[in-house]
Amino acid sequence: MRLPPHRWLWSLLLAGSGAALAESSPVLNDFGGVGLIQTPSARFATVGTFGAGLSSIKPYNQIQLFATPLPGFEAVFRYTDVIDRPYGPESFSGNQSYKDRSFGFKLLLIEESATLPAVAIGIQDFGGTGVFGGEYLVASRRWYDWDFSFGLGWGRLGEGGDLRNPLARLSNRFDRDRTGTGTSTSTPGGSGVGRLFTGGTIGPFGGVQWTTPIDGLRLQVEYDGNDYSNERGTGSSIRQSLPINVGADYEVSDGFHLGLGYERGERLSFRLSLRTNLETGRGPRKSLDPLPPPVIVRLPEAVSTPAPATFDLKETATLSTAVGTALAAQNFTLAAFDVRPAMRSATIWIEQQRYRSAPLVTGRTVRAVSGLLPPWIDRITVVGVDADVESWRIAVNRAEFEKFGQFRGSPEEIRYSAQLDPVQPGRPEADLSGLVKLPAFSWDTGPGFRQQIGGPDGFYFGQLLWRLTGDLRPTDNLSFSATLTFNLLNNFDDIELESNSLLPRVRSDVVEYLQQGQQAVAKLETNYIWSPASGVYARLSGGLFEEQYGGVAGEVLWRPHFQRWAVGINANVVQQRDFAVRFNFRDYRVATGNVNVYYDFPWFGLKSKVSFGRYLAKDWGTTIEAAREFRSGATLGVFATFTDVPARVFGEGSFDKGFFLSLPFDLVFPRSTRRSVGFLFRPLTRDGGQKVRDGIDLYNATDAGNGGRIVDDWADVVR
Repeated sequence: MRLPPHRWLWSLLLAGSGAALAESSPVLNDFGGVGLIQTPSARFATVGTFGAGLSSIKPYNQIQLFATPLPGFEAVFRYTDVIDRPYGPESFSGNQSYKDRSFGFKLLLIEESATLPAVAIGIQDFGGTGVFGGEYLVASRRWYDWDFSFGLGWGRLGEGGDLRNPLARLSNRFDRDRTGTGTSTSTPGGSGVGRLFTGGTIGPFGGVQWTTPIDGLRLQVEYDGNDYSNERGTGSSIRQSLPINVGADYEVSDGFHLGLGYERGERLSFRLSLRTNLETGRGPRKSLDPLPPPVIVRLPEAVSTPAPATFDLKETATLSTAVGTALAAQNFTLAAFDVRPAMRSATIWIEQQRYRSAPLVTGRTVRAVSGLLPPWIDRITVVGVDADVESWRIAVNRAEFEKFGQFRGSPEEIRYSAQLDPVQPGRPEADLSGLVKLPAFSWDTGPGFRQQIGGPDGFYFGQLLWRLTGDLRPTDNLSFSATLTFNLLNNFDDIELESNSLLPRVRSDVVEYLQQGQQAVAKLETNYIWSPASGVYARLSGGLFEEQYGGVAGEVLWRPHFQRWAVGINANVVQQRDFAVRFNFRDYRVATGNVNVYYDFPWFGLKSKVSFGRYLAKDWGTTIEAAREFRSGATLGVFATFTDVPARVFGEGSFDKGFFLSLPFDLVFPRSTRRSVGFLFRPLTRDGGQKVRDGIDLYNATDAGNGGRIVDDWADVVR
């Protein structure tokens, strides 16, 4: 099977990986979860682990994406090519082999202790066809270099067993044929909740792993509880002459594993995995960043200098020029400036696109101006400006910062005297505003990617393109942006499967856009953003929003200062663009909109979003999103949309679902940047529950002011 062609993704996966230990870089089984060969164990990778893997044992070739976003929680997405089973009639599938997509989850119930083994419960195939459907309860116990696991499996994991399902004693619903419960191979893509832990019998599985004296080498032997003669995922029976599998895993380098096995007494198997840690990974040293300026400490006698009764505009303008020059050396732009003698304070508004951390920007700003501001200024407020609206305000005590400069202070002491002030609409209190030279124009060019991931024709279809972007800002609040793309290389012509949707084809004609829009006007839009009140943001947008839609849109967001919640409303009227992705439109026009509720949990960087409204196919429903933001800036999340479209009309998949990943370029670049690359993985592209991407997202644009993130990143104030 072929590796995805975008090699730079593998660099992202390996960037920032720390030293690997036997306990922190565990072996992955054939299904991409921590385990032995075919079977799972009660072991977990360290929190923040993310990676990709390949496995192959005839007739299955599989690509996996796996993560441990939370302590004791493992998630796996699998894309399987079943080489001996056709996808469907040749006239429909183009003679493609069968492709299966599914998710797996594992949850730790009991941590290993001096007296108890680790115990976990898991689901091997959720939200898929049920081809590999199996649930399990497994325990693991480590004894020196030996790690023993024993479990009980439902479905595929215990197909060869003859123990009566203990849950059948609780309810008759568990004592029935799994193929008739919820999702099955004939009704692909639902949740499959109805089949979980069902079946008349269950079976045991288990094995042992030995960490050998050879660094990085581990050997496994296991008892496989599956009965392959009843395998539902193939077009033919699978021979199994022995229920014992043996294997070896070798960690070639930090985060890079190779595995070999001999399974069923019949077949060799192969595994490969790459992994990194999104929580601890920081990428390469930022050698191209400006060095932090030294802290200039006031003389003791100057600290008590009385403030003047007035500080006229000419003096403010002269000082702002010097401050702007000092900030420019840090790649910051001075947007506004204010000096208040009566309050012995200065306020500095800045725009920057280099750092994600508000405390770091605050610290660099205070350092840069420490030798320029009059000695009687005791308090310095730094205001972050994004899309010409305030995202955050951090006021620091100048004396506490000077103590740090003399090696007598700490970030904690600076934080104790600091204050997070409410953001303000406009800048009415600023002595000088509008310091950004307008009109401003910027442009960028470089390689880019378009991709279609997880379709029935193949796991990855991509285009290497050259992207030209331009941004024009004629006024503080108004901006124009454009993106042109030029094809370099793609394999979109290999996509053969056509849409059979019963709904308006609002997304399922994506193949036409990929194949005909290889030279594209990807975006040509205007945005007007302002803040009518503290914590309230508004946007009006128009133009070509994305490759498939253009129109007009508006959004209002209420994000109270230092609160974990926010509420927004967005609405748009859009028309479907022509397949060539130029300036022509198709006939389909629709009005859509959503009420969005956001909440950031106080644990593990967890974020949530619930939307209710009208979607592109004119269906009504709700989208639920949950995501984990890691300290590296990476975000990993899942989503599901439930609308009034019946499952039989929606088609294969039953409802829209998937997961998304955002990786900051910080993980690979030797300079800091707020830019990132995003991936969206859907088992299938269908038409129900689809949204349009219209204009600048206000929640993301103001997220630098996230209070929880500022607290978590506070140590950056002295970086």
